Amino acid sequence: MSLEWPLPGLLPHSGPMVLIADPARYGDGWAESSVRIGEDSLFYKMGAGVPSWVGVEYMAQTIALYAGIQARKDGDDIRIGLLIGSRRYTAMTDYFALGNRLRIRVSEVWQDEQMAVFDCSIDADEQVAEAQINVFRPVDPARFLQESRP
Repeated sequence: MSLEWPLPGLLPHSGPMVLIADPARYGDGWAESSVRIGEDSLFYKMGAGVPSWVGVEYMAQTIALYAGIQARKDGDDIRIGLLIGSRRYTAMTDYFALGNRLRIRVSEVWQDEQMAVFDCSIDADEQVAEAQINVFRPVDPARFLQESRP
């Protein structure tokens, strides 16, 4: 299904830190986003592309997109989420090449009130990265942020 809401309104990111782009789609338990690798891409290195380690952030933002969609469907506010770990992040390339259109797909494996696990992949013409990502979504973000300050 295509997005019913504007992409930036589904993410707790703003401005140049929104790395994923339209078109985005979602279904029961999954979401997809895309990224076009251009010279204007954040983290772009001339002559090489975008380092593949940035793929973890593409995955994390697609998870945030999924959470934002779920919140909008339930009539809730968008909540912050924290990437707390990645299992087996594997990149089949060192850089995402100039001109590539990446498709990022996340599928929810498990979740409870505050924690979730997602299987994630990035494809260009073939799979170029995969990981399992653990996220934490505090029920009371204001309290969590206040308690986490020194």
